[in-house]
Amino acid sequence: MRIVLFDGIQEAHVGSSLERALVAAGHEVYNTGRFGKGFLFRDTDDFLATVRPHLDRIAAFRPDWVLVFRPGSAPLPVLRELRGTGAALAVWFSDDPVPFELSYGPAVDLYDLVLHCGNERVLRFYEERFGRPTGVNFPFWTDHEAFPAVYGRQEPDTTALFLGNVAGPVRRGRYDLLAGMRHPVRIFGQAGEDPAGLGGGFLDTDAEVVRAGSRARVALNIPQFFRDHRGLRTWFPGLEGLGFFDLPSRVVQYAAMGLPTISVVPGESRVPAFPELVVCESVGAADEWIAEALRDGRLPGLGERVLDRFDRSFSAAARVLALESLMTDDGWRSLDAAERAVWFLGFDGTAAPGGGVPGGGAGTGRDRAGAGPVSVTGGTTTPTEPADRADRAADPAVDPADLAGVVVLHGRVPARFSPLDAVLRDLCDAGVPPVVLGPEELPGIVAPAPAGSPFATVLDTAALLERLGTATPRIVLLSEGVGLAPEGAAALREAGIASVYLLHGEPLVRDGTAVFDLVVGVGPTSVERGSLLRAADNAVHSPGLVDTAFLTAVRERTARTGRPGATAVRTGENALADWVLGSFPGPRRDVSPEDLAAADPDGLADLLARPVVYLQPSVNGRRRAHLPVTAYAVCASPAVVTTRHPPGSQQDPFGDWLVRAESPAEAARKLGWLGAAAGPAGTAAVLAARHEALGARPQLAAWFRRAVDAARGVRGRPGADGVRLADGTDHAVRLDHRYALDTRHVATGHDRSLRIRLAFAHPGLVAGLGIGQAGVTVAETRFPAGTADAVDVTVAGVVDPERGPLCVEVLGDPLHRSPGPARVRVATRIEDGPGVAGGPGNAVGGPAGETVDDGEGAGSPGWTAYLMPRSRAAAEHGR
Repeated sequence: MRIVLFDGIQEAHVGSSLERALVAAGHEVYNTGRFGKGFLFRDTDDFLATVRPHLDRIAAFRPDWVLVFRPGSAPLPVLRELRGTGAALAVWFSDDPVPFELSYGPAVDLYDLVLHCGNERVLRFYEERFGRPTGVNFPFWTDHEAFPAVYGRQEPDTTALFLGNVAGPVRRGRYDLLAGMRHPVRIFGQAGEDPAGLGGGFLDTDAEVVRAGSRARVALNIPQFFRDHRGLRTWFPGLEGLGFFDLPSRVVQYAAMGLPTISVVPGESRVPAFPELVVCESVGAADEWIAEALRDGRLPGLGERVLDRFDRSFSAAARVLALESLMTDDGWRSLDAAERAVWFLGFDGTAAPGGGVPGGGAGTGRDRAGAGPVSVTGGTTTPTEPADRADRAADPAVDPADLAGVVVLHGRVPARFSPLDAVLRDLCDAGVPPVVLGPEELPGIVAPAPAGSPFATVLDTAALLERLGTATPRIVLLSEGVGLAPEGAAALREAGIASVYLLHGEPLVRDGTAVFDLVVGVGPTSVERGSLLRAADNAVHSPGLVDTAFLTAVRERTARTGRPGATAVRTGENALADWVLGSFPGPRRDVSPEDLAAADPDGLADLLARPVVYLQPSVNGRRRAHLPVTAYAVCASPAVVTTRHPPGSQQDPFGDWLVRAESPAEAARKLGWLGAAAGPAGTAAVLAARHEALGARPQLAAWFRRAVDAARGVRGRPGADGVRLADGTDHAVRLDHRYALDTRHVATGHDRSLRIRLAFAHPGLVAGLGIGQAGVTVAETRFPAGTADAVDVTVAGVVDPERGPLCVEVLGDPLHRSPGPARVRVATRIEDGPGVAGGPGNAVGGPAGETVDDGEGAGSPGWTAYLMPRSRAAAEHGR
């Protein structure tokens, strides 16, 4: 099926793990990511403008189901459009039943399927209110990609672990209970006043949760009691009688890590939906249970049972099985509330493809960790990947031709460490310096932007081409206030020039940026802006750009053993900076952001390539933000510390690359966790992963290729799909989307031909194949879906690379709504051969005397293509 995940919640791993499991099960998924907030319905003009690009993408996606994660983000105008796609609508009530009066209650009758997150009492409450069963219990989930099984991997540093906030009127009672325990307890969350010294700080990433979980003997859950909402906006009569939130997200995270878990709930003896959860009447009873468990050694066995329960019943893979059942069978409607509260236990996630972890093969994939370290002692992974990272070569070497022929226009001098600064430095370092037209050169080739434009000026394309003379560029890159009008963009394409806009501060206005072949956002951005970038067909968002000369200087320094010391980058007095400089042996460098901006790449590497670096956030009024040099710092030091600052509406792309802390004690604890992975090999691996994600050169090459493809009319989102079909590759591709062929290693000509074989791993949905160039299909063959396992293509003649790459399109049945995998895996072989004489019958060698009735040929300037479907037997014979 084609499934949309609409909006998201604060715990990003919930949506991303479900997406991974759906894809592993063969579904096609469009995940909008989080863009909403709060419980209330949002129908303001600015919010609808944020949602609009997603609605357009969803309509084109033709979904079978839309699963809404936040009802408030789908007010009636949005729901009408979602319903208009022909999809069925489902909604998940993650905070059941607290927002009942605000958004959950009004939403029930608007959806085809309601997924609750509550026990028998909550389900009965809805049934009594609406006179019918409204849905089943669909509690939180995650996967081992986010939370690997780590129980017992490290020496414990506390007996009991509690994840969650203990500040504020609803949660403060938890602190008093935890402070009364005899066994050592460590609280990770917002603690407020901490007279008992239980606070361990705040865990900012899933990876930090994993590190903390690996160092505890047991985990504690003190649930949120609904009676504590009295006097708050969420209060409604009867809420107090619905009890408590028995399976919050932290319990599922504990289970994924394999931690024996105790839930303190007065008046309860068990949680039917989680039989392995130990339920105690009080913290005193919990103390007694822990003491007995430590004496008799029962904890490891209980941890294994908890982990098994997670894999079977609380993994994302288990939720996919349940979701598939709900979408095709409404037998649950005949069950009572008690049965519907545990209905989800009937689905075994270990029976799902890969055991719930894509690519995990058999078993559960318990050691997988994508949002955190595989080794819980500090090896990090990329927290935010550029949208077209898969489109970049594994070899960091980039063909300079992919970077050549660029003209850069900018209306302001770029600041050091800004995206444009990194672009200009890297193109010059690559030996393909761009033509740069800055503020002094712009008069005569730009005009004032029209009213309402996000740009200060717009390019006069005719004036630019006249200024350049015969030196026609491949790409025009605009930034720092210089934009394009629609007619200017069209004129560039007519001249064979692609346009790229590099965002830096200006508002992302859909109508203003849609004219470009590619729009690039770099670094931290607002939730709304990030949502627009994800939704746009012509946009990409990168966590950062770091120039190659600096990365080379860093590698030269980190290759040498024993570079001790610490660097603090600050603007004034700062306790964390003082602690960093005083806590690590070796040279201490106390510098300002201006000192870094003035340094050349070698000098900058000397300052930042240290075991520990502190970065003081920049301050603008009441707003704090990461320093512009942050991407450079995380590429040079394995441990970059910064003062935690409220993200507000910002998305932080640096994830686990930063150690965020409010105090020296918190910083010391987190750095201690990382220190367990110390050593040159560990540091080199950590930095290499960051260089791959943030290095400017491969990102620029991928962006420029994508922009050129777009200017030449290649449909689809090659960057988002991350696919270019090259010899020897095996990719999952969308049906009815064009994908560029990488044929640079072969030559075509009048006496040579290009031989291509595309073999399908899931041929049941494939009903044809087309090949073309510059947005025009040159040859196409169609056949009954599932009758061909491969198509052999022969291209004869001269392919002009200036017209763009050859593109192929795997065709599906237009009447088929893809109940199975909407992507098919395509194995590609590309080679050259002797020239072709005659017609299709001579195109590709097959069994002697074979007749191919549905092979077709068609012409285009300079080359001809012949396409021959092959059955599995014929394809095997031809290898």
